[in-house]
Amino acid sequence: QYKIIPPDKPVIGVVGKEVILPCQLKVKIIPERLTVQWIFTGNTKKIDVTTFDGKNTHNPVHEDNTYQGRTSFFHFEFIKGNVSLHLKNVMLSDKGKYTCSVFFENWYDEVVVDLDVAAKGDESSVSLDGPVGQGISLTCKSQGWFPEPKVVWLNSKGQTRKEEVTTQVIRTSSGIFDVISSMNLELGSDKEVSCRVVNNLLNARCESRVLISDVFFPSSAPWMTA
Repeated sequence: QYKIIPPDKPVIGVVGKEVILPCQLKVKIIPERLTVQWIFTGNTKKIDVTTFDGKNTHNPVHEDNTYQGRTSFFHFEFIKGNVSLHLKNVMLSDKGKYTCSVFFENWYDEVVVDLDVAAKGDESSVSLDGPVGQGISLTCKSQGWFPEPKVVWLNSKGQTRKEEVTTQVIRTSSGIFDVISSMNLELGSDKEVSCRVVNNLLNARCESRVLISDVFFPSSAPWMTA
């Protein structure tokens, strides 16, 4: 009896990378003339991503223009029932549901694969903006995240700092998020400061750490003394 084994969890693709959308047939002998069709269903559109037609020996693969040059099958794995889709250069717009349909003779089955898309941004950087009252202002910046990341400021013990933090998340025209986060560090507080940016979907993070010298605080700066 033929059967497609459904995936056990959603697939996560990283922007700019490649990903495999699994579709595995449980069958002892694979017919040579099977047809495999992958269909994408997004929020507003439905696209026949690519089709392998085993009956067309000269040109068996038809790929939609939207995915031109970005998809391929593992043809040598067909005999093992592997009709998964190899998707290259993942984009934010690829997020959605993909239906893998398999036909041969009088048999048909399909499974749905959920593709989530994420992006890990560049390394965060912490800069000193200048004096604010008796303290100094610090800013942390990082670009290129999806979905919207979280920003956490930490002390020397790796604990969340108690200072008030202002975080601005900017969605770029491409849909990717940039973050800018600021806090004021008072003289006498823990001067080891870390800014951590976290993408929970990828379980990825980047972190930048600075150790602020007393000389940077207004009350300690030589040019502030009378």
